[in-house]
Amino acid sequence: MGAYDTISPQQTAALLLVSTTGSTILFIPSTLMAQSGNAFWIAWLVAGLYGSLQLSVMLYIRRRFHGQSVIEGGIETIGYTLTVLLMVPFVLFMILLQGYIYFSIGAFFTTTMMRDTPVYVFNGLIALVSALTVRAGVVVMARMFTMMSFLLVGVIVLVLLLALKNYHLNYLLPILPNGIKPVFHSVYETGGFIYGDFLVFTFLFAYMRPKQGETGSKPIVLAFLLNWLIIAMISGCTIMTLGPITNEYQYPLFVLSRQISIQEIIERGESIIGMSMMAGSYMKATITLFALNTALTRLLKLKEDGLLVYPLALLGFVLSLVLVQNEAEFGEVLLTWPLVTFTVSLTLIFVAVAAQFIKRSAKSE
Repeated sequence: MGAYDTISPQQTAALLLVSTTGSTILFIPSTLMAQSGNAFWIAWLVAGLYGSLQLSVMLYIRRRFHGQSVIEGGIETIGYTLTVLLMVPFVLFMILLQGYIYFSIGAFFTTTMMRDTPVYVFNGLIALVSALTVRAGVVVMARMFTMMSFLLVGVIVLVLLLALKNYHLNYLLPILPNGIKPVFHSVYETGGFIYGDFLVFTFLFAYMRPKQGETGSKPIVLAFLLNWLIIAMISGCTIMTLGPITNEYQYPLFVLSRQISIQEIIERGESIIGMSMMAGSYMKATITLFALNTALTRLLKLKEDGLLVYPLALLGFVLSLVLVQNEAEFGEVLLTWPLVTFTVSLTLIFVAVAAQFIKRSAKSE
């Protein structure tokens, strides 16, 4: 795995799609819908605007640093010491994110399908496989995840279509059951939870090499919009199926797939959606581990890119066992996580503003 590895904008867009969808579909809309109720789709619309702002900053940093990572560009712009200080919260964020992803995978399977299996079996397996994938390199990741992205999206759309007869439009009313204030709270939680995690792509964008004369932003924006549409579809369909009790289920999409029944031929698609959820979480965990390894390798100026992969995967596995002990504690993490991602996003905004200021100063001279 070397710095010479490059991927196309289309492959980068596929990575962005599977990462933002990934384990996110496990918890949408149950935990995040609890605040706004049927008005979740309004909150999701505003959260998309927040996510587009984050994405714009990340793409600007990539263009400003001419394809370098934010660390390499930061060192050239504001110096090594200040860059290291700014990257400390970023690295801690990715370490915690990795551990929480591993935990979410184990918690899902031990509470839905394999209740008697120890949680560390799933956490350890995903940590090992994600580490092996990162060691294979970003090109292998991009090729494999591009194919898996079609499978992930296809399975989600298929489940939503097969559950069509269970939808009740009247469950979408009233639109604002608790007024407008809960919607703003939901925007904060939704935007920070979903569009905070994809900050790791600040490091992956450095591997993207568009054709000469192109920025490569168009596929990235399309992937972002597709993710927004997928989550909106999942949210609306689960609300129309489960109604006011949607937030009582930890994994509403999994519950929705259980209700599929077509003339006793096609029944209960939870195994299919369960495998797709595991695949999505695996891809998100792998991308996070890759970004974390890239960040530490650049900060420590290591010559071997793969030196820290296995220790970091092991650290994530251990954290998944000690950070939270049950789903109730993890639910509290989901509610406080937006504050973490917002703090980290300030780092990127500071680097972007500093880069723009220094560039203008250089022009004025």
